[in-house]
Amino acid sequence: MQAVGTVQRSPSSHGLLPALFLVFLAFLVGVGTIVVGPMAVLPIFGLLFFALVVVRPEYGIGLFVSTFLMTYPEALQGSGSLTINNALGGLFLILLTYKVYNDHDWWFVRCRELQLLGLIFLIFAIANRFNAPDPRLVSVMGVQEGISESPRTFLTRSAFTIFLVNFIRTPRQIVMIYLLITVLMVITALSGVRAVMQGGGQHGYRAVSDVIAAAGNPNRLAMFAIMPIAGLWYLTRSLRVPVLLVFVLPLIAGLALAVFMTGSRSGLLGLGVCGALILMKERLQLTQLLTLGVVGVLVLLLVLELVPQKTLERITNMPFTEAGETGLGASSFERRMYGWKIAFNMFKQHPFLGVGIGNWPLARYLNDPDRSTAAPHSSYILALIEGGLLTLMAYLYLLWLTWRNIRSALPYIRAPGSPLASLSWIIHSVEVDLIVLAFFSLFADLWQFVTLFLLIGFSIIMRRLVEQKILEEALYAHQ
Repeated sequence: MQAVGTVQRSPSSHGLLPALFLVFLAFLVGVGTIVVGPMAVLPIFGLLFFALVVVRPEYGIGLFVSTFLMTYPEALQGSGSLTINNALGGLFLILLTYKVYNDHDWWFVRCRELQLLGLIFLIFAIANRFNAPDPRLVSVMGVQEGISESPRTFLTRSAFTIFLVNFIRTPRQIVMIYLLITVLMVITALSGVRAVMQGGGQHGYRAVSDVIAAAGNPNRLAMFAIMPIAGLWYLTRSLRVPVLLVFVLPLIAGLALAVFMTGSRSGLLGLGVCGALILMKERLQLTQLLTLGVVGVLVLLLVLELVPQKTLERITNMPFTEAGETGLGASSFERRMYGWKIAFNMFKQHPFLGVGIGNWPLARYLNDPDRSTAAPHSSYILALIEGGLLTLMAYLYLLWLTWRNIRSALPYIRAPGSPLASLSWIIHSVEVDLIVLAFFSLFADLWQFVTLFLLIGFSIIMRRLVEQKILEEALYAHQ
């Protein structure tokens, strides 16, 4: 019986409003294109996307991730302070403020990992204030773009981590974001392979990519090629769909080929660590061992067939061997050792606070008799020089907390019948990637990129999900 004063809507009216909205949108786009031109479409769809982000924040996080892992066309990058990142950051700040006001929950302020990020930034800021080289000396070096960007970059990554852990809260959302990251890294790695096969790349024989700005360096491209390998392997294992192997195994082989194409010896070591970790973590049966054997043979064939001779020679000339001391790439190791010696002298000048974030190039230039501004090629050394012992200790503690988050969540997620079983492949992948990143960081500058912040964020999200499920089960058991 229909209550007095209520109106019963006909079923057709439910589809009428969306249809009218689409008609209005088409009219708006058409008029805007005629009056202003094709660029009128961008703000219209931009406003629509921002409206979507308000309703479904995970899509905004996905766009955030893409800005870190893709090089956007210049027309879409914005200029000055008006960039996609800044616009998204402002929107998410409003959403987070409303969320805190509505839920009265400041849990992320008490989160130790996020507190450590704040502490690291504070140390960097103090070091910049008291120990930074005279900025007027920058003119001695010429134009050094990006030096002043480093503090803002670290702050942007940290803010993104806060948004990530607050708005990615369900297994479906975690899978969506992690798959997006995997796809973007795979595309980046394979584009580097294509560049070398077409005669491009660094010096004509080392793979680089312009899909991700950071992948313009062969060592960093090697990292982007290694990180998806564990995810693809564990995804295939969790789905248990034999047909999927036909597509995934060649993809993993292609990623391994990309590492060889970079000519990065540290990348090759990182690839070895990744493979060794998968072997140690998995209690492989004969069929899985045969599968890995097939991947190994496929990689060997691809390397012998496609990798240029100079690239293969460089990547196999390992340090502390005769070929490593005299062959192709020998000077690279010598320059790295020389740079570490200069770094040690710089550390003795400011052992506790460092010279401040972003000041390595100028500080090295002033301390190096050769007047070089080359990077230290080690995240640990870079943290030590720019932030001192305090920052390095904070980073090491942060890595340990991230590892502990993963290890504490792992038993529950992989348990038979777990409600979070769909995340099993992701947490295994994050564990492997964290160890690979910690190892790779010995030989490359990686901590300023978004990869470390993503791993920290995923570890927090999955630990909190497990804690929430355990609490729900305990409350249910007492009812």
